[in-house]
Amino acid sequence: MLKKKYLNVYKLLGGRIATNVADSLFYMAILWYFKETSHSPAMVALLFSIEAGIDIVSFGFGPLIDSFSIKKLLAFSTILQTLISLVVVFILKVAKSNITIDVLLLLLFSASTILSSIIYPTEYKLLPVLVEKKDLLHFNGLFQVSYKILDLVLDGITTFIIATTSISMTIVLSAIIFGLALFVYAKIQVNVLAKDLLQNEEYFSGSYLKDLRVGWTTLKEEKNILKLILPLCVVNFFFGIYDIGLPYFAQSYIHDSAIGYGGLLMASSAGSIIGAFLVQRFKLGQKKMEIFIAACFLGTGIFRILVPLVVRFNIYLALFNAGVSSLWGTMMNTVFEVLVQTSFSAAVLGRIDTINDSILSLMIPLGTFVGSWIVQTFGSMSTQYVYGFALLFSALYYFSVTQYKKRQK
Repeated sequence: MLKKKYLNVYKLLGGRIATNVADSLFYMAILWYFKETSHSPAMVALLFSIEAGIDIVSFGFGPLIDSFSIKKLLAFSTILQTLISLVVVFILKVAKSNITIDVLLLLLFSASTILSSIIYPTEYKLLPVLVEKKDLLHFNGLFQVSYKILDLVLDGITTFIIATTSISMTIVLSAIIFGLALFVYAKIQVNVLAKDLLQNEEYFSGSYLKDLRVGWTTLKEEKNILKLILPLCVVNFFFGIYDIGLPYFAQSYIHDSAIGYGGLLMASSAGSIIGAFLVQRFKLGQKKMEIFIAACFLGTGIFRILVPLVVRFNIYLALFNAGVSSLWGTMMNTVFEVLVQTSFSAAVLGRIDTINDSILSLMIPLGTFVGSWIVQTFGSMSTQYVYGFALLFSALYYFSVTQYKKRQK
């Protein structure tokens, strides 16, 4: 019954999965091209910088996402993704590697990344108008399960495809899967009521800059959400510190090869998948969501601190704690997404989501820069403790905010 009632949601999920797979194939193929042809870590680092930079400025795409027809935007963006893949294949087949070709490929990669930054918030914006509020947590959890499983297997599968075929063939495959995503998106039906919600004139002025300002103003006025986002920015800064120290920590304390780092990532991925399954079982009202987010922060922080605490005594227990920490973190992120979706009109969600992404994305590179200094000065173990304690302090902040709101009533 649920499946038939929400057939459009499953179509959206199918399109999202296809887009995610195609994105990964395209990204890994371009990454592998520069790794093989330039033999320079600087070119690979430039790809990462382009991706991070686009995430930081993604707030600028918000008014476009909110202004255009959802179906047309998904279709247009996916068609362009397909064409970019085909153009890249043509360039790789007929041209030899040189500076001009490298610049052209970087520009096409940038364009593809921008389109992905438009497609994903568009899907996020569409979900609340296709799903009843009581089922939003279930479907956000379902989407998270799909993403986490894909993240776990895609890099390995893509590397295998590149190794057994070629970079060009991998990009051809990405174009085909983008085409499949386009076919699925075309099947989604948005009813009249949903269209009215998406096009609420209250949130549009006809001016790009004014519409952008409306997004910032709307977020600012929703003080409950703003109070939750600000500490997330701080946590993301400390996540950058943790993330840069993780491979060094794994090599020093888990295993002195890539197995140690891979083991930690696998444990965290397994925990995230379980968390995405578990969160679908909860039925939370808006008030309970805020308390639940605080509890998740506490669980994430406790088990994150336990990783460096126990790693000298039992590696497997450290891996278990890493998985449980990620379990709590995934549940927190999923509930936070639902809280945002239910706190704002669908007409402005594109702007709200991209503003959130920009703010949160900005903090990670800053944390990474500081983290590299901490690793050199104090060692990798300290980066793990710093992140864990940041999570605990954030939990205390959230609990204090929720208790303060109770006393105000």
